[in-house]
Amino acid sequence: MNEQQQRRERIEEEAADWLAALDCGRADPAAFEAWRAADPAHAIAFIRISQAWRQLDRLPRNPAPPQEEAIEAPDEDAPAMPTRRRALAAAGLAGLAVTGGTIFAVQSAAAQVVETAVGERRRFYVDEKACFDLNTASRLRWWRGDDGIEVELERGQLSLDLAPGSPSCTVRAGPGAVRFGTGMFDLRLVSRDVADVVAIRGEARLLPRHGERGEIRLARRQGLTISAAAAPRPRPIADDTIRALSAWREGELIFAGQTLAEAVAEYNRYLRTPIVLADPAAGRLRLGGRFLTSDPTEFLEAVHANFGLRAEPRPDQILLHR
Repeated sequence: MNEQQQRRERIEEEAADWLAALDCGRADPAAFEAWRAADPAHAIAFIRISQAWRQLDRLPRNPAPPQEEAIEAPDEDAPAMPTRRRALAAAGLAGLAVTGGTIFAVQSAAAQVVETAVGERRRFYVDEKACFDLNTASRLRWWRGDDGIEVELERGQLSLDLAPGSPSCTVRAGPGAVRFGTGMFDLRLVSRDVADVVAIRGEARLLPRHGERGEIRLARRQGLTISAAAAPRPRPIADDTIRALSAWREGELIFAGQTLAEAVAEYNRYLRTPIVLADPAAGRLRLGGRFLTSDPTEFLEAVHANFGLRAEPRPDQILLHR
């Protein structure tokens, strides 16, 4: 065996070890990410092992044991091999114990991770006909599953532009999962337990959760809030709201009658130095306009011109006061 083959086998053994660790929940996520990022061969090997794992899960659940082949006793002097590694290496029956939940965890661990810093936006393609925009301070994982593109939105906001012919796309965010068809959509994880989704163009389906029956269809220019506390119901979305919702992809914020408190909270999603209202009563004032997400100067000037509030820069904040 040459050096290259030895290296490949060593990497595949490491990938199988990580797979086993992820399966039983003893893996350190940071250490796994560091190992996978250290060498492209690591990521490739892990994906290959994960695919083999999925193939094992498709085998019959109760195969008949072989009747003619004798089963050899294990070599007591041989080093113990993790159960999952043995299943993967030999494509044996131990792999039949893999559950759907484990498959999802393994696929997610093998996913591509994309994230943005505060104030950053990122546009990328997951397929030649599927474009994603990731908003400020956001993070997601995506991978190709058996049913198309799978996405797990861990925080922030995602816009999907799916052209005709693109693969099916399912996004998990908070307590729900949404399957998107052709069109343009916006999905924001408001909190750990709440997500908002809007079908700007096209149709989507909120998949039923455990214990629920039937999907909820979301038509063009409809939105819904996904929450564990209440049943989601589609609602119509006005044209002005659609325009405001889409503006962030061009680096802009559009306000049309929001309170100053709401506008400041939205702006602070994009600013490393937050704006703070010194007078809570001023937060009830309403304003409108179009402003850049990257620079609040024009916004602060408009607030001063309309309401007489001055912006005082401080080391840790921008204080708005009279």
